[in-house]
Amino acid sequence: MQIISWITTAICLLGTILNVKKLNTCFYLWLIGNILWLCIDIYNGLWSRAILDIVQGVLAVWGIMEWRKNK
Repeated sequence: MQIISWITTAICLLGTILNVKKLNTCFYLWLIGNILWLCIDIYNGLWSRAILDIVQGVLAVWGIMEWRKNK
């Protein structure tokens, strides 16, 4: 399970790097990362963290929608 956490962390960090480079792909990576973290947190019984993952996932979707609207 720990390797999945490290891969998820790498996905989220790559999303941050892409955000710095102003690439909209960052939102898709964050969405994938948030879904993975949500699964990990539910598996480990970390419910408050799981709620945070849901909120961040919603924000990633919002970012995708805003990016598409402003193009």
